Amino acid sequence: MSMDPRILEQRDAIIERWRTLCRFASTADNLPEIGKAAEWLEGQLRPLFGEVGTVPVPEYGPVVYGIERGVSDRTLMLYNHYDVQHAGDLGQWTYPPYESQVHDGVMYARGACDDKADVAGRLDSFRLWKEEHGGKLPYTVIYFAEACEEIGSPGLGDVLREHADLFRSDACLWESYLREEDGSPSIGFGCRGSLSVRIAVHALKDGIHPSYGTVARSAPLEVMKIVASLTTPDGLVAVPGMRELAVKASPQAMLRLRRIGVPGDSLRLNDTVNPNPIDNEAELQRRFIFEPGMSLASFDLDSSSVRSIPPSCSARVRFSLVPGMDPERCFELIRRYVADQNLDATVEKVDVIEPAYSSPDSCFGQSVSDAAAQAYGKEPVIYDIMTGAGPGAIFLKYLGAPIASPTGTLRPDGNMHGYNEHGALDDYLTHVNFTLTLLRELEAHGFGDHAD
Repeated sequence: MSMDPRILEQRDAIIERWRTLCRFASTADNLPEIGKAAEWLEGQLRPLFGEVGTVPVPEYGPVVYGIERGVSDRTLMLYNHYDVQHAGDLGQWTYPPYESQVHDGVMYARGACDDKADVAGRLDSFRLWKEEHGGKLPYTVIYFAEACEEIGSPGLGDVLREHADLFRSDACLWESYLREEDGSPSIGFGCRGSLSVRIAVHALKDGIHPSYGTVARSAPLEVMKIVASLTTPDGLVAVPGMRELAVKASPQAMLRLRRIGVPGDSLRLNDTVNPNPIDNEAELQRRFIFEPGMSLASFDLDSSSVRSIPPSCSARVRFSLVPGMDPERCFELIRRYVADQNLDATVEKVDVIEPAYSSPDSCFGQSVSDAAAQAYGKEPVIYDIMTGAGPGAIFLKYLGAPIASPTGTLRPDGNMHGYNEHGALDDYLTHVNFTLTLLRELEAHGFGDHAD
């Protein structure tokens, strides 16, 4: 694995830019901090891009972008987001989430890897690549950063629809993926989607004494039964018709599955508790990529009902969707299924993200794979569908750009979205080196085809 010597020479400055960005508490609802982060980002873009601007998103922070024109008609988009998840209980953090403290070669911060390692690191990669060309680029690069990805990217579709000509791209380098547990690079294509619903039961006029438990309905128990019925005993979605909508793995995809490491050891509580629902490794690999999933996001009860039978209860349930699964069709199937279980239950749609598919076999996908092999010294593990949800379908719809999400700074134990989120400094520098390698690879071998 060969590191560009300039990265090592400028190591401290490159890392400090990453740390500075991570000091902004830029959750999507914290508009003052979002504004500071956007202003900092614009300041970093201006020396590098000929056109720098923002697109406002009503009620949220702006999209910040930079465009540097190249001599060919090809365009690469670098997609990022500069909002982060909430830090949660500050007492659960070993190091304060917005101080970017470094300990034993590791930087701890909320958003360290999701997604500020991309936001900051790709700017340094671009700067070094631009230096190699004396400012005259072989293709156009668009740097694009939004401010509310962590809450489903509200308003992003409007931005891309209204500015489709400005942001038109031939390929999109998505926010980064993680490394495998053995350190191998991985690349995800497309995006999963998600469908969150709220299931509620209103069974009684008011809460009553527990002594009536033998003659009064329990809304919480009824909601629990509905939620439990949404999956099979071994964890598959049980709503009739939903799984049949999902895209099926091709023979080539089934071969690629065999290299995917299903998280196990990094999730393990102890030697006796199995973190996975089954022990079949091949089936877990298939499920990880091609199977829809369901998780319980919240179970809501009135706190005053601790010593009574509550009259009502609701639960928020999130379904993870793979390409082929239209969210509206899935919602209708869920609504009908819940009605069959309980006539008094209601189902409300909370939020929707459509799934997106991009082929690993495109010219762009091959260039990303080749760059990863060069930068990390190992052949990448290919995920035909990214395991996480994101607004990729919007980019495919309005820009026509295939999507690839390569290995970045995050490792499986990096606590993304959890307490003590962190990234190793050396992994971050390798991340910067990979993006630089990819910019060169795209120059040499192209990326001009589009997703099917």
